[in-house]
Amino acid sequence: MVQQATSPFPKEDSILDKLTDQAIPADNALLLADELSCAMLDTLHPHLDLISRKSSSHIDALHVHLRKRRAVTISEHARLHLVWHSDTVYLKPLPVCLLSSDFWELHLSPGSPTRPQALGFMRTYAYLIRHRSDFQIARREDLIPPSEKLLHGEFESFIRHFRSIPDDQVSPRWGFGQLRLRWLDWAVRIFQPRVPGMQGPMLRRLFYEEPYQQTGQFVREFGAPLLFIFAGLSLILSAMQVILAARPDDPWPGFASVSAGFSVAIIILLVAIIFVLLVVVAVVLALQLGFALRARKKRGN
Repeated sequence: MVQQATSPFPKEDSILDKLTDQAIPADNALLLADELSCAMLDTLHPHLDLISRKSSSHIDALHVHLRKRRAVTISEHARLHLVWHSDTVYLKPLPVCLLSSDFWELHLSPGSPTRPQALGFMRTYAYLIRHRSDFQIARREDLIPPSEKLLHGEFESFIRHFRSIPDDQVSPRWGFGQLRLRWLDWAVRIFQPRVPGMQGPMLRRLFYEEPYQQTGQFVREFGAPLLFIFAGLSLILSAMQVILAARPDDPWPGFASVSAGFSVAIIILLVAIIFVLLVVVAVVLALQLGFALRARKKRGN
């Protein structure tokens, strides 16, 4: 009986020996499970087709991301890998251990719970790096471990083995390709996924990735659209005043009544918006203070 290979690529196609630093830490298998975890996206998986194309190959090559003016930002956690926002795409670099066939056979055998995550993650690079230009971009952005000997052809011989991996062998998240952060935020708000160990401040229930490190960032984010609304309403009110002032001897009762009612409604709306903003800022500050107090309590214990 021929023993089935547990590595997705043959030993002769391994590129580990081409790297400048080939060392793999002893605890890498344990760390890898945490780095490759996409628990929230796996939980959201049944709903992701509402916010993204259900296609694991829906992944722009690196040169396409640059053409779309998206800068590569490194994230060492796979939960942000292939998540993009505005002019940024988050990518996790290739771990050295996943370039070794021996590591796959020892730690990522078919029964390993981390194997589907690793296969899905590696498959994304088969789409990210499709051309020589993509390979050069990946090296420049440190997505591939440093190497002075690795050639594009050698990398392609390695990564092509992952391109044909079917969806039923990867974790649920990797049934989808790149995801837009803004839509993920809405998916979190609507479906409220419950992931063990990831419950915490309210912001985690409003955003997939907390975007605000300071309260000032939150205020600036919503300040521009609110100013636009205020400016638009001010123009409408000014136009009403001009119309009423232009006809002092021939009043237009219906329009005057509507203008008065609209003006009162705008005043109430503006007061309500200001009140809500103050409440939101107060809640954010309270959540940050509560988080700090809980962290201090944990350190004390």
